Amino acid sequence: MGKYSIRGSDAFDARLDQDFARVARALEQSPDRAQLRALVLLGGYGRGEGTPRIVADRQEPFNDYDFVVVSAPMNRRQGKALQARLRLLEQQLSQALGLPIDLQLYTDNGLRRAEFSMLNYEMRYGHQVVWGDPNALAAMPAYPHDRVPLSEGTRLLLNRGKLLLDVRRTLRAGRELSADERLRFVKFLYKALLAFGDCALLMSHAYDLSYAVKKARIADRLAPGVPDAPFLIERYRAAVALKEWGDYAFLPEYPLADEFERIRKYYLRFLPWYEAARAQAAQEAASFPSPDDAPAWKTAVYNAQAFGMGALTWGLALWREHPRLRLYRALPLLLADDPVDTAAIARLFQRPDSNREAVEARFYQLQRRFS
Repeated sequence: MGKYSIRGSDAFDARLDQDFARVARALEQSPDRAQLRALVLLGGYGRGEGTPRIVADRQEPFNDYDFVVVSAPMNRRQGKALQARLRLLEQQLSQALGLPIDLQLYTDNGLRRAEFSMLNYEMRYGHQVVWGDPNALAAMPAYPHDRVPLSEGTRLLLNRGKLLLDVRRTLRAGRELSADERLRFVKFLYKALLAFGDCALLMSHAYDLSYAVKKARIADRLAPGVPDAPFLIERYRAAVALKEWGDYAFLPEYPLADEFERIRKYYLRFLPWYEAARAQAAQEAASFPSPDDAPAWKTAVYNAQAFGMGALTWGLALWREHPRLRLYRALPLLLADDPVDTAAIARLFQRPDSNREAVEARFYQLQRRFS
């Protein structure tokens, strides 16, 4: 096992070390140096399970480089200004290294009140400090491993469903795909397969940060009633294997349209099962507060911003409902068998128009804001 991947070589580790040192130097040389405490690597590489892409006889970095930049305590205005400067640095580093670089700012005071989301859970327990204080994330809450909010599974399924919608819209256009597009869309399908397995394990309280652990658990720790368990187990293991060893030599022969249809139809079975199981679990036991459990005043503001002041006249239930829940209900309609019920989607979004392009555009607009 390598430093950043399960099967990566020493040369692969050395390449990533070189890239990460470049990012660290950029922070050390920035005008904000006095305010910065650490550069923390997240994602697969941060967990030691990143993907080495196999190109001929070489191993190359494949995934984005996701970092958290930890700073000294600061107020909201100062934080926004610093994040804006980090965005410019992202662009410069992405161009220099040839891979997307993400530098997400967390202030020390922000870490102390970080919500219990899957992203923050994985950041807290699955990271590597590249530069700075090795204990920079110690201020984060000690999230219980067996109580990851089940709503985080729904959020993950929303994000992966959005990727499936990306594929559907492009395939619907009927044009020839470039090699890069085919690669990106195959990655989207495999991300959806990983989400099915992760959510099934989450429902049975068998979720883990490590894909090696999850791959071993998937056959005998699934929640009861999961749709087509043999399909899920087989495809989840195949998706994990591709993460461990990113050999996409199969890409030219991959039946993208057929596989998309299989995964789309499974998504339409899996999401309702997961949501029904989540609702039952919520009735049986009190859960850790969910990121969707915003105060009533905040959901009112969200709805007014997203749908106009008329949102406040919909009635108490909708007024207090997070707009993200509206996205959850819309996505299965957008991915449903043709013809899609665009009028129902338009009603969810409080839109007078109901043509397909308009409701899809509205979904993307709200998803970018609330996902």
